[in-house]
Amino acid sequence: MTKFILKEVNRLVKKYKTRDPFEIAEMMKINVCYHELGNLKGYYFYQSKFRYIVINKNMKEELFPIICAHELGHDRFHQSFAKNDPIREFSLFDMKSKPEREANIFAAELLIPDKTIMALFKEDCTYANVAAELKMPIELVDFKGQILKSKGFDIGQFCISGGDFLKR
Repeated sequence: MTKFILKEVNRLVKKYKTRDPFEIAEMMKINVCYHELGNLKGYYFYQSKFRYIVINKNMKEELFPIICAHELGHDRFHQSFAKNDPIREFSLFDMKSKPEREANIFAAELLIPDKTIMALFKEDCTYANVAAELKMPIELVDFKGQILKSKGFDIGQFCISGGDFLKR
């Protein structure tokens, strides 16, 4: 499934000429809304041929693109789950759920280009430095690292991606 996800990200980036999940959502006619959601980070739902990504407006703004990209992954691969009930995100980077893992792989591949992260790995050599430079959660950088390893890149193992990092 990972190869299929990576192909879909490449297809979208080529088609829309951007890696910005908000621009892609707009061009795909997916409505992005912001609401107070309590502990909920965001959710995706599909109703009557209309697709929605809803983001918790009370989160740090730098997390908005990550949530949007993650929910965009659900749109691409899990629409059937969202027809009856929204796919809700209480924690991102959950490794226990296959749909959540797939959405995380989609988000990491969309938001972090290979060339960018490989240049940073050559300079800094630590996941923490790379995450700080990219202004991304270290868990997302870890997902990208796992993707790069699957593509044959020689980078160190990290594997810290858990489902509770946004709770901190």
